[in-house]
Order: sequence, then C-alpha cells, then structure tokens
Amino acid sequence: MQSQSPKNLIPLYTRVSSIIQNKILSSQYEPGDKLPTEDEQVEYFGVSKITIRNALALLEADGLIFRTRGKGTFVAPVIPETKHFIHTSLNKMSLALERGETKPIDLKKIKVGDSRIPKDIRAFFQMTNQDEIGLISRTSKIKGILYFFENFMPTNITRQITKTELYKEKSIVKLLKKKIGLKITKGEMYLEAVPAEPDISKILQCQSFEPLIHIQTYFWSEPEQPIGLANTYFRSCYFKYKVKVEINSI
Repeated sequence: MQSQSPKNLIPLYTRVSSIIQNKILSSQYEPGDKLPTEDEQVEYFGVSKITIRNALALLEADGLIFRTRGKGTFVAPVIPETKHFIHTSLNKMSLALERGETKPIDLKKIKVGDSRIPKDIRAFFQMTNQDEIGLISRTSKIKGILYFFENFMPTNITRQITKTELYKEKSIVKLLKKKIGLKITKGEMYLEAVPAEPDISKILQCQSFEPLIHIQTYFWSEPEQPIGLANTYFRSCYFKYKVKVEINSI
C-alpha cells in the first residue's frame, strides 16, 4: 500500500467511536448500562464536546447506543452480534468467499499509476505507471458481512473474462482454469489495518476513515509467473487474528 499513516488520516471522532464500540462489544459496557456523561468523556479522551457528540452519533447509527433526553446515553438493550471470520489459509478463505453472495462491480483496464496500489503492482508485475493492468472489482456478503475485492491481473488474462461470467462463477481462479487452463500454484498473503477511503466506505456501508482490515494476496502460476494481485477490504470490528502457539517442554 502507499505509505500513509492511518492515525493521521482517521478523524478524532471516528477513533473515539471505535474505542467506545470496542468497550461495548467486549462487554465492558453491558446492554442497558448508562455511559459516562459527555463532560466525563471529554475529560477522559481529552477532546472537544463536538467530537464526543459526533462519535456517539456514529454509535447510535450502528444501533449500539440510544440517547434519552434528560437521562443520558445508554447501551442498546440488544447488541448486534459480531461475527468473526478466521481464515487460516488461502484455500479456506477462497472457499468461504465462494459461499457468499458475490456481485461484480466493474471489469476494466486502467493505468498502473491510476490504481490504489501502483508501487505494489509495479514491483510484482515489473510494470511502469503508464502500463495497463486489468482490474476486476466485486463485493461478497457472507452472513451479512460485506467484503470488497479488487483483483489486478495482466490485461491479456482479464480480456478472457466477461461480466456475465463473473455473475455465474464466484471464483476467478476456477473461471480462468476452465477457460484457459490457468493454474495457480502459489500465493502469499499480507494483512494490515487501513482507513476506509470514501469510495470503499460507500461500498462497505461504513464511515470514511473507519479502520478496515486490508488483506493483500499475491498469486503465481507455473513456473513462478506473477499472475494476480488481490486486495480484500472489510470492517475491522468483524476480524480476529488467530495463531496456534506450540510450547515445547524444556
């Protein structure tokens, strides 16, 4: 990704909202609990009252709190269930996404320099900013959670695909294997937190600058040929990272 500091981009009220949201989802605040007053939260967070009010407005829009005039702000009596998805391999992640309601958004050619990740594309495909790359944009909904995908592939491959075919076949890898015999042999996955850009926030139905999980995946075909680079974005509140820890006796 392009080097930008999410901390510097995310507005104060969104950061405050995220902290209170975590307190609610982790049960530090139980359903029906009264939240601290605006003045108390101003002192606790060291921010202005308008920042606190904007943060609470986000939480209210998400159904996590409600406000009663003259009485205060309370945690909602029923907290929407947070579904965490744990993907331990590319294969398992691919299978999970295939079970979702996948819809194509766009299928086009763009210049590398016009992409969201020109530096990564240049390095992976050995291209310049003026070269063209194929871009496939899609969404997938799994148990109510939205994912946004961007698949970058050489144009000689993406022109083998039609938008109609993307409606029928959820897996681009399977589609290309059927059509041109393309076989993916290796992949690498990287994970980071990023702020939601305005176009992505509209797709994922969240606030601009809200923290998102960004999974970037690189794919190779035989023999060690770079074939695809994929971006996956979804809201961070639906994410948990799991690592098995093995402890050897000494």
